[in-house]
Amino acid sequence: MSEPIEKKAKGRNWSWILWWKVDQSEIEDQIQKYGTLNLFKSARGQAVLCLLFSVAATATMILLKSVEISSSVDIGIFVVLAVFIYFGHRWAMLAAMVFWTLEKVYVVYAGAGVPGSNPVVQLIWWCIYMHAFYFAFRVEKERRTRTTESIA
Repeated sequence: MSEPIEKKAKGRNWSWILWWKVDQSEIEDQIQKYGTLNLFKSARGQAVLCLLFSVAATATMILLKSVEISSSVDIGIFVVLAVFIYFGHRWAMLAAMVFWTLEKVYVVYAGAGVPGSNPVVQLIWWCIYMHAFYFAFRVEKERRTRTTESIA
C-alpha cells in the first residue's frame, strides 16, 4: 500500500521540472479547497510566492549593485502580475509565463559568463516557475469551465 504513495510523491517531485505535467487529482483538490488553502498550498499562492521571491531577489541585487537599476522595471512587472494572479486572472498567469521565458532567455543570452547566467541553472529556475504559473492557470481554467457549465 505504501508503494503508490511513494510513486505519487516521486512523480510530484518531478512535476516541478516537467512543468507541463499537472495531475488532474491535484487540480480537483485545489478546486475543492479553493477558498480555504493558504498562500503556500494554493496553486495561485505558489505562483504569487515565486514572483515575490523574484521581487526580493531582484531588489537585493539592485541594492548590492550587482544588477542595474533598470531591473526595477522587472520588480514592477512582477508585482503587478502577482496581484492579478492572486485574484485568479488567467491572463496574468499566461503573461507571467511569457515574461518569465523572455527574462530567462535574456539572462542566458546577455549574461554569458556572468555568475548565475548558467543555462542549466536558468533552465531549472524556468521550469520551477513555469510549473507554478501553469498549475495556477489550469486550476483557474477548470474553475471557469465549471462555473460556465453550471450557469448554462
